[in-house]
Order: sequence, then structure tokens, then C-alpha cells
Amino acid sequence: MAIRLRCIALAGLAGAFTLPAQAQLLTHRDLSYAMATTIAETAIASCGAKGYAVSAVVVDRAGDTIVALRADNAGPQTMENARRKAYTARSFRMSTAVYAKRFADNDPVVRQQVTLPNVIAIPGGSPGVDEPCVQAGIDKVADQLR
Repeated sequence: MAIRLRCIALAGLAGAFTLPAQAQLLTHRDLSYAMATTIAETAIASCGAKGYAVSAVVVDRAGDTIVALRADNAGPQTMENARRKAYTARSFRMSTAVYAKRFADNDPVVRQQVTLPNVIAIPGGSPGVDEPCVQAGIDKVADQLR
């Protein structure tokens, strides 16, 4: 009886490996370098038009940097803050303003998450300016994101 059960289990395991390859693959779309560059350049230009020298970082689905740009006269901390803000927004699928609010409200999960590498809970290097600049960058390529 044990041999029969083992054969049935092996047959079931073998059957799992015979599924069509496309049934096992995930399909997704990624930002191209050109789109990421357009987003970053537009965000920097939008903030620059308001008098703010900033850095812009665009990350991929894994939180890895695709493009990192620093405007003339942007402070030395802006590049690292931009990278960590992009990583945080992507990781938790919310703006860093929302994330920072949850942190300020003592959300216990957020309080633990900020101990992870690359996570940051600040609403922006230029509060009230960053998100509209980022949105301008996203809006610039919105028709290509559909």
C-alpha cells in the first residue's frame, strides 16, 4: 500500500512539471529607461519652475533605481532622500506623504517598517512641492502607461 501511495504522489508531482510553460510565467510591463528619464526630467523641471532644486529618482517594480537625476544647486542630501522616497512609495504603494502621516500617527506596522533598509518616512524634501512635481512627471507619460 505504501508503494502504491508513493507512486501516486510521484505521478502527481510529475504532472505538475508537465504544465504548459506560459501557465507558469507572470506577465508584466516595466518602465523603459526613456520613460523613466522623462518622468525624472519633468519632475525636476516642474520643481525648478517653482524655485526648488531637487533630485528625482525613478525605481522599477523591485525598487531598484532606473534613473537618478540631480538638478543644479540641489542639496547633497536630495539624491539619497529621493531614492529612498521612491523605494518607499513603490514598496508600500502609497505616496511618502501618506506613509509619513501613518508614521506620525504612530502606526505600529509603519514604525517597524522604517527600520528596514531604504525605507524613509518623510513627506518630501520640499514639503508640499514634491508630489505635484512627481505627478507632473507621471502625467507626461500617462498615455504610454495604459
